[in-house]
Amino acid sequence: MYESMNTPAAIFAGMNLTFQLESPKVAFYRYGIGDIPLVLLHGFCEDQSVWAPVLPYLNDLPLLLIDLPGFGQSDKAEAPSIQAYAAAVKAVLENQGISSCVLVGHSMGGYVALEFAAHWPEYLAGLGLFHSHPFTDNEERKTARKRGIETLLAGKRDLYVSQLFPNLFSPAFQASRPGIIQSLTDNGKQQSTDAIIHALQAMLDRQDHQRTLAALPCPSLFLLGQKDTLIPYDQGIQAGLLPDKSLIELLPEAGHMAMWEETDLCCSLLARFYQWCLNENRR
Repeated sequence: MYESMNTPAAIFAGMNLTFQLESPKVAFYRYGIGDIPLVLLHGFCEDQSVWAPVLPYLNDLPLLLIDLPGFGQSDKAEAPSIQAYAAAVKAVLENQGISSCVLVGHSMGGYVALEFAAHWPEYLAGLGLFHSHPFTDNEERKTARKRGIETLLAGKRDLYVSQLFPNLFSPAFQASRPGIIQSLTDNGKQQSTDAIIHALQAMLDRQDHQRTLAALPCPSLFLLGQKDTLIPYDQGIQAGLLPDKSLIELLPEAGHMAMWEETDLCCSLLARFYQWCLNENRR
């Protein structure tokens, strides 16, 4: 049934997004019923539709997907900061009366999840880093982000996005599923230039969260791709050793986009992690 739904637009077709936070507006989608939802945060130059392939597989779990400020249908934050993104997540939880959740962030969304954990750990039944880590940028990454800002300021958003997405996938996936990559690229081109620049600056300025992980009282997940060129798996494993309760999973065929590259395995791991968090929360 879900084989034909091979693009974000197809899988989200017929689903109604919920827009309940105004001034600034934060868009979110809530699916299923449960006191402790699995909250999924998208990464850089994405919106909540990046999670489209996991929805059919996790439809028995309460899910909450959020467009981070400036992306998708959400208004841009007043200032470019990871903390502003984390505050938007908290606002959605408060709006929905959610006092506990399992928070999983992809890439930049993982940076947001860590910032959230640093400020509001009492909300967390679990924390997942999905192709993400707690470390600040090295000089090479800082230089790349600054060059990206320069490219965007020069009015070359579409060029920047077109060069971004193919490199997020393993070579095998690039060769076999070009339509998926093109669909995600097209969606990236719908994001505003200002929002992309804000996100790059926010990532440049973000804090190191190794101490946040080391002090984390809840279970944690580190989902890593062996073919990920952005988040080396040895770096992810190093981060995964910081918390007391952690599950480190290495996906052998995934690059930076396991929700598309290894959907079955990815969803199985997310469901297992979610159940572990619930069990720990009941103790």
